[in-house]
Amino acid sequence: MAPPDKKEKTKEKPAGWEFDAVEGFVILLFLTAVLGALTTAILNFFSGNFSFYGFKVSGLFNFFKNHSFILKTVGFVTAGGAAIGTFILSKWTDALWRAEKAKLYPDPKDMQISTSAQPAPNPMVTKWQKILTLSESQNQSDWRLAIIEADIILDELLQKLQLPGDTMGEKLKAVEKSDFTTIESAWEAHKARNMIAHNGSDFLINQREIRHIISLYESVFKEFFLI
Repeated sequence: MAPPDKKEKTKEKPAGWEFDAVEGFVILLFLTAVLGALTTAILNFFSGNFSFYGFKVSGLFNFFKNHSFILKTVGFVTAGGAAIGTFILSKWTDALWRAEKAKLYPDPKDMQISTSAQPAPNPMVTKWQKILTLSESQNQSDWRLAIIEADIILDELLQKLQLPGDTMGEKLKAVEKSDFTTIESAWEAHKARNMIAHNGSDFLINQREIRHIISLYESVFKEFFLI
């Protein structure tokens, strides 16, 4: 049992059409009066005695009775025209809806996409693949050429970064390490290229070293999404 100090919540009156006895009696009297007035008006209408501001409705009734054929014909024509118009409008709106739907959700079958079409190759990736092929050659001259070609790409990168300086060395010195995290790799790879430029064919290198130098260039190019 609930504690005696707590009062029970007052029950709310349920929603709906509920009336007490007095309200119901008043509403019943009102409906009876309305029904009586309508019954009298209907009887007067059919007897021809019903009038509206001095105009007897019987005259209007007789007009419709005498011209019923014409009125029926006009009614049938109007109904037929409305039916045809509705049919045409329905077809037009359906075609319009289908056209708008096709724009928003095109059918893959209607999209003539050539499966043979391939995206244009990235020219930088093509150059890099050529450099990798040279670095895997058995010819030392190809190794030196691979380093020279990779250094050309590095020079183009430094130009795009708009670094101050006339030579690559000056541009590399102007680099902010926070903006160029692989700067040490770039320096080491570029020094190898300078040794090739100064010593030419006298510069001796093995394939393990050439792969290391190419990997230095690769880390730089990947940082700037060139390859």
